[in-house]
Amino acid sequence: MNHRPLAPRALKFLLSLGLLLSMGPLAAQQPPLRMALIPYLSPNVLVPLFQPLARHFEKDTGRAVELYTAPSIRSHVERILRPEFDIIFTAPHMGRLSQLDADYVPIGSFERPLKGIITVRKSGPIENVDQLKGRSVAINDRLVLNSILTLQELEKRGIGLSDIKVVTAASQNSAILSVVTGDVDAAITVNFALGQVPPDKLQQVRVLFETGDVPSMPSTLILVHPRMPKDQQSKLRSSLLRFAETAEGKQFLAASSYNNVVPINPAHLKNLDIYLPELRRLLAIKPGP
Repeated sequence: MNHRPLAPRALKFLLSLGLLLSMGPLAAQQPPLRMALIPYLSPNVLVPLFQPLARHFEKDTGRAVELYTAPSIRSHVERILRPEFDIIFTAPHMGRLSQLDADYVPIGSFERPLKGIITVRKSGPIENVDQLKGRSVAINDRLVLNSILTLQELEKRGIGLSDIKVVTAASQNSAILSVVTGDVDAAITVNFALGQVPPDKLQQVRVLFETGDVPSMPSTLILVHPRMPKDQQSKLRSSLLRFAETAEGKQFLAASSYNNVVPINPAHLKNLDIYLPELRRLLAIKPGP
């Protein structure tokens, strides 16, 4: 596929192909930096959310930044493991996998406690977790960490996958919206997906259950390509870590519900390794027709 920068009018027609946005004026004689975003939100929410970060990287590197996504979580993971991108923003266990298997270099993280939550309609009949048996539950993708965490907790409470009717949702925010519309009885999402639901819709749901805090691991990861020159890696790392101090960074943090930008803690990265066997197992399962 030819990944040339696109005119803004063409963006909405090519989301399924993965190319989202060519940011700002192209730096002369320098190829753009290609940044992959995990598609945990709907494209019309994801693109505007990350525009401030792309513009910030452009200012500090002098190179254009193109934002890419994928039509599914699985295809996102497959693409970053090849590897195809200069920069990736992804889930923590997927970032760790890309570090170990594709030699990507972590440069920072957006900080916020990572929890899996289950939401139900405020006016609905479900009052406790046991009542989820036999109910329809929207899940964006079982590959994401909040899904793994939440399903493990339900299993401990005697509720396995065979006890619920799993409905695949296009994104985390659309999973919650499907609860609002009554298409499903409940949704499993990450906690900060609530911040991407319109307030009038959000007031129609409540959190039935949430997993415990896991402060000893990152909630997201930003990594750069292993073949990127060391000086460019260092420039992007410094740029990212001072992002929160800028006006655009404050805008991003408020809109995304992340608390801060933080450096990498190698010990916290190793804590993610316990989730890799399940991630590898799920990736090996061929998706259904």
